[in-house]
Amino acid sequence: MSLGKWVGIGAGWFLAGPIGAIIGYYISKSFFDGKNDQAKAYELSLLILSSLVIKSDGKIVKAELDYVKQFFINTFGVQKANKYFEVFNKLNKQSLSSELRPVCQQLNSYVNHASRLQIIHFLFGVSASDNEIHPSEIELIKKIAGYMNINQYDFESIQSMFIAQGSTHGLDKWFIILEIDKNASDSEIKKAHRKMVTKYHPDKLQGVSEDIVKLAEEKFLLVQQAYENIMKSRS
Repeated sequence: MSLGKWVGIGAGWFLAGPIGAIIGYYISKSFFDGKNDQAKAYELSLLILSSLVIKSDGKIVKAELDYVKQFFINTFGVQKANKYFEVFNKLNKQSLSSELRPVCQQLNSYVNHASRLQIIHFLFGVSASDNEIHPSEIELIKKIAGYMNINQYDFESIQSMFIAQGSTHGLDKWFIILEIDKNASDSEIKKAHRKMVTKYHPDKLQGVSEDIVKLAEEKFLLVQQAYENIMKSRS
């Protein structure tokens, strides 16, 4: 290991914790220059976590790579996205499993709960982009959710957004999205709806990219759709 890489690690840990350390080592220079370092660390964490999810089923699928690349192009434009994708390609050649918990812990230290929920949404989007969500991908995303203090109900609610319509029975999917039992009363459903609207409102997101906000808006609309479908079925 070269001295330059060790210097990169030191700078990365100082400026952006384990996320910076990973980038500082694998690209032999720091992405961090004191300008918007927190936002950069968040963006790079998406690369690290999506790389782990993509490789979790033992293969790297082009559709999943394209999903991540398009996400960054939509957010930053082609030129900046290409720089991020150079890092992403290098990360995909490395074994980063031991870094999973530290990266998630760093995210917990400066990213609010609403934003962490959208990271899980993003990772499911990556997993589903090849039209197949492999059990190993679900297991890894569930582990990431646990490390980021996201409870089982929130995890299952987000997961349900990516379940094919035929994979659940009738209204079950909508009850899962609202995180409520299908035998709940109308008043309980209304209460659950208000809670989910508050939880997933895009205005609660802080320091995240526009595409992450768009994911939150999609989730917000599905919460509305779930409530309307359930109440319509009871009318």
